[in-house]
Amino acid sequence: MKGFRKYAFVTTAATYLLIFIGGLVRVSGAGLGCPDWPKCFGRWIPPTSVDQLPSDIDPSRFNFVLAWIEYFNRLCGMAVGLLILILAIWAVRKYRHYPKILWGSLLALVLVILEGIQGGVLIRMELEPLAVTVHTVLALIIVSILVYVTLNAYYIEKPPEKTSVYLKRTDIWIAIAWWVSVAQIFLGTQIRASIEIIAERYPLLSELEWLAKVGGTKHLHITLGFLLFGMTLYFGNNIIKKSKLPSSLAILGAWGMIILISAQIVVGLVLLFIGIPPLMQVFHLWLASLYIGLALMTYSAVRNTKGSEIG
Repeated sequence: MKGFRKYAFVTTAATYLLIFIGGLVRVSGAGLGCPDWPKCFGRWIPPTSVDQLPSDIDPSRFNFVLAWIEYFNRLCGMAVGLLILILAIWAVRKYRHYPKILWGSLLALVLVILEGIQGGVLIRMELEPLAVTVHTVLALIIVSILVYVTLNAYYIEKPPEKTSVYLKRTDIWIAIAWWVSVAQIFLGTQIRASIEIIAERYPLLSELEWLAKVGGTKHLHITLGFLLFGMTLYFGNNIIKKSKLPSSLAILGAWGMIILISAQIVVGLVLLFIGIPPLMQVFHLWLASLYIGLALMTYSAVRNTKGSEIG
């Protein structure tokens, strides 16, 4: 099981890296660097000059840098898909008697195939905002499932002892935080899409003026962000200071969530009052995806080691 657990962890880490790369593609404007799918300008390897373009392709659509950025993103996606395929085969061959690992691995495989297909649809729809949101949320579901599989492999290898005592409803608060963080990512993606539409309509306005025109979605996103910050400090403090014999994974997860949500607040304030630096947008989404993974780890640690509750 140790080898499988390590491989599942590597696969999860690679998926997180792919989410980061996807964010870079998004903010660099390289999403349509290859206007077709699965090929790029009708070729399996992107062209390096206008002379290599098919005769039916408008040369004005070709940008060498953007084409290769998008192509690299697709290669990384294929690599992650292959890693998940191997994970699923390994689970079927060796761990079919562990339903959480077997079905989690198979579900991740099905979803990563759907993610690839939906990526092609996304290109044909020319990055329609709702389609982009679906693509992002599906990636988060995949990485959450991989975290789930990795955690279950860990607990099979190292069965937990139910000796920890936590405050009542600590695990429920963590679960609520996970759902709120997913909603936050959905709202953030919608805000990004709205800004792109506003920028096309009002190209002479500044970034802060674009953001001001987003409206209610922005205010809801900000409100939920501070609510999530307060919730995380609350149950994080309960785990770290008020629990008895808490799991080391629970403590690690609580500290990680507090650090990430604090960083998110800082990044969010920078975006709100200074502007929308592209790289900052990427880290804002990526930190949110890491928070989701840590929330699952912390929830699992509390649930698997909880012997009783106090308070």
